[in-house]
Amino acid sequence: MEFNGCAMNPSAMTQRVKSQIDTQSHAVITGVGLVTPLGHTADETWNSLLLGRTIDTHARVPDLEAEDRTFALAGIAARAALNHAGWTEALLSRPDTALIVGTSKGPVEIWLRGKSPQLAGGLAQTAAVLGEALGFGCGPRLTYSAACASGLHALIRAAIMLQCGEAERVLVVGVEASAHPLFISSFQRLGVIAPQGFGCRPFDRSRRGFLMSEAAAAVCLEKRDTALTFPIARIDRFAIGGDGAHLTAGDPTGATLRQLLKSVIDCQSVDLIHAHGTGTLVNDPMELAALDWAIPGNENHPIVFSHKGALGHSLGASGLVSVVLNCMMHQLGMVPPNIHTHSPLPVERLRINRETVRIAVQRSLVIASGFGGPTAVVGLVSP
Repeated sequence: MEFNGCAMNPSAMTQRVKSQIDTQSHAVITGVGLVTPLGHTADETWNSLLLGRTIDTHARVPDLEAEDRTFALAGIAARAALNHAGWTEALLSRPDTALIVGTSKGPVEIWLRGKSPQLAGGLAQTAAVLGEALGFGCGPRLTYSAACASGLHALIRAAIMLQCGEAERVLVVGVEASAHPLFISSFQRLGVIAPQGFGCRPFDRSRRGFLMSEAAAAVCLEKRDTALTFPIARIDRFAIGGDGAHLTAGDPTGATLRQLLKSVIDCQSVDLIHAHGTGTLVNDPMELAALDWAIPGNENHPIVFSHKGALGHSLGASGLVSVVLNCMMHQLGMVPPNIHTHSPLPVERLRINRETVRIAVQRSLVIASGFGGPTAVVGLVSP
């Protein structure tokens, strides 16, 4: 495991790398849950992706009536993952069972409606409030907010907790319910929102930005040697870093991302890369160039996929949404199409698929990054 960050002046190409604990994680994923605008379950969302369904505007999860959508969405995904992993109420009450929530804004819509943040616990208390609702005991509860990398940063923190002995098992939840006119307008002013009716087109020459959406994803993480059920996937390697180039724009050279990818790929074969893939003018060519640079020269052209063309950008939840979808690709041996990528950007060592691809996914990557520079890469391998 490595923590990598570039200096505040990326143009100097100065990298500071610090190794911690071990080079390989011992965490396995034993349960997943997912709710998106295209499905209230992981299976529903997966089938929608295979059928080529997409959102066509900024989207909320349909048929969900709740005063606070953040906790409603998080609860749906969390309970699905807990059931999948077979975690009991007695297990949740143990002091060595932890909960980590990744979110960029927490229950923000309750505040925007004039309700007191204390009613929802505030951003920092998101994990504490969710833990009470789910029946967690006195184990650790943490809330991570790292912009659009929140969910993936939360997963990495959970893997570190297992590695360090801080917990025996961790439920990780990524949730975002901020598809609100205030934030949509803010992102429009930044020039990263796709025009009405245009859609999100990751890695496409004509890309114009993304659509915002709600989502929640959940992952049950356990130690490999003491997992209660057969794992879905194992976290192989991971790296987190900070790109301090700009408040809202990354370093155009992709220096930090390149170093994180180099650390996680570790000269090994990769079958699938679930990219950040926002469909924005700046992100996509930088991300593809970093991947082309990092993939070994003898690599058999891994597939690059982004769910944002179909599901939109769920901000702080998006990284963990990618993890859940990757787990399904490992299990089912299929990669859904990049449905709105009509004319892909040029690549050398990668494949950008426009149709469903059947492939045995043995090793995959997930990438996430956010405004302000938080960046993360996680490697998954089949058990």
